[in-house]
Parts: sequence; structure tokens; C-alpha cells
Amino acid sequence: MSDFIKKFKSVFVVEEEGGAQNANTGSQHPAEMTSPPPKSSSPAQPVSTPPSSGSVSDKFVEVLASALEKNNQEGFDYFEFRQSLKNLAKMPMDEQTRFQSAYAMAQTMGVTSIKLVESAKFYLGILNGEQSRFSEAHAQQKAKLIGNREDEAKNLDAAVQQKIEQIKQLTQEIEQNRQRSEQIRKEISESTVKIESTKSDFEATFTSVVAQIQDDVAKMQQHLK
Repeated sequence: MSDFIKKFKSVFVVEEEGGAQNANTGSQHPAEMTSPPPKSSSPAQPVSTPPSSGSVSDKFVEVLASALEKNNQEGFDYFEFRQSLKNLAKMPMDEQTRFQSAYAMAQTMGVTSIKLVESAKFYLGILNGEQSRFSEAHAQQKAKLIGNREDEAKNLDAAVQQKIEQIKQLTQEIEQNRQRSEQIRKEISESTVKIESTKSDFEATFTSVVAQIQDDVAKMQQHLK
């Protein structure tokens, strides 16, 4: 893990005992981390996908941090300013004093409040681009895992009914198709839960980080005049 990602986590993510929430890591893009569930011989009825509000995920924090690291601006910018704010949070001072103290440090680096706001908005643009990339990858993965499989299940259901109506001698074949259809629906349900949970975790992480930056932008515009 790079120093930038460690710094990003220290600034935006509150570590819990034992590590950040959902500390799963990997080299794949998050929307590609979901694999089809293993096939099982036991049939199951379709289940609905439960709604999920998502949670801040360590792996998505690293994804967003990596995107920002590739576009990190040189010199003292919004990240250094936010780090200063976090350090000052340990001291007994109100919010305005904290922002003004951090800004005083920034000014010694030749940074203006306008530059800080522009820097924060620049990083928001990078994050929005990463969200678009994730959404595209998520849609492709969803189509890959679910896409035509629903049609396959429906076709097998139709084959089952056709065989029943046509000839009773094909009972064995009908039963095989029925079991296959049920298994496919089970796999669809499990895949849906996994990829939607992945999406929810990303959105929660994205929303959390963006909200913090947007809040800082608003406060900088309020306090740094």
C-alpha cells in the first residue's frame, strides 16, 4: 500500500478496531470482483434481492485513493490542508479557528483559499470520473453474470411445459430441465445479491468521501474569506 493511500485513509476513513470496514482487497476493479456463484446440485426457489444502503469499504477507499494518487497535484494542496485540519482537531479550538489556522499554514506555502477550493473541486472531478468508470464496469459485469441467463431459465421453463404437454414418456428429461432451471435462478439470485452489494459498498464509500470534501469546500468558502 502506497504512502498516499495510507494518507488518504488517515484523512478520510475512521479506522475501527481490527481495521477499516469490509477490509477486502484485490487487484481487480471493484465491479469485476464479483464471480458467479459455484454450481450446486440442490434446487432453490428464486429470492428477491434485499435492498442495501452499503457501507464504507476498505477496498473501495483504496480504489478511490489510487485514482486520486495518479492525479495528485504537486505542492501543498487540498489534501495537505485537510491533513492539517485533522491534526488541529486534536486541539481545543472551534471550527472556524481550526480552518483559519490550517489556512495560515497554507499561506506560508503560497497557497490561497481560491487555490484550495479549486484543488478540492479538481479531486471531486477525479472521483466523479471514477464513479462513471465503476458504473460502466458494473453494468458490464451485471450483463455478464445475469444478462441472458434469465432468458435461458425462461426457455427451459417453456421446454418443461412443452414436454409435459407433448408426451409423458419424457418425464425424466422434463425433471432434468426443471432442476436446471431452478439452479439457474438460484445462481441469478446469488449473483444479483453479490454485485448489488458491491455496488452499494462503492456508492457508500464514494458518497462518504465526496460528502467530506464538499463539506470542506463549503466551510472553506465560509471561513476563508
